[in-house]
Amino acid sequence: LPSTRRATETGTLRARSVTYVLRGPVKAAPAFFLAGLSWYLNGPPLLTLAFFLCACGDILLDMAKAGFTWAFEAGVVVFAAALICLSFEYLSKPVAGYPLLPLSLPNIVLALFACIWVLPKIKYSLRVLGVAYVGLLVASNIIASTSLVPIFLGSTLWLLSDLAIAIGRFIPGTPANGITNLGLYHLGLYFIALGFLR
Repeated sequence: LPSTRRATETGTLRARSVTYVLRGPVKAAPAFFLAGLSWYLNGPPLLTLAFFLCACGDILLDMAKAGFTWAFEAGVVVFAAALICLSFEYLSKPVAGYPLLPLSLPNIVLALFACIWVLPKIKYSLRVLGVAYVGLLVASNIIASTSLVPIFLGSTLWLLSDLAIAIGRFIPGTPANGITNLGLYHLGLYFIALGFLR
């Protein structure tokens, strides 16, 4: 019986791993599409690279769910690189007077609230990485608020999606829904693309 149970558990883990590994490219498809579209339309190179990195990050985070523990940290780093690329591009589309800048304040408050709520639930080894990523996410959103409306809207949707994912993952019983969060993130990418490629 123990050997049968062990074999069943092993088979279940393998099936789950295959499911996640196959699902990753499907989740990454919108970002790959936007990377290809940006390249085809001669969009800014950093924008194309950012969308490509987002797609790679999607795949890595799904690999982490399949048991590849190193893939989570790698995914966070890849998404951070994408945010840096986008932030530099946001600076190339400034709006005189920065009318959207005050709208970034609620996002800062939400991010701070999420950090205070979630941080105690995260393993100590991941806290520095988590705080650094959220800080970069907020900084990128502030920079986006100095740019065009679609760009700021896309950045805000990405920020809200990531905060909801963090709360849903580390705080049990919260209503955060994975499909909804993924939709916010992908919609955010499309708005960012609209700001640059229209």
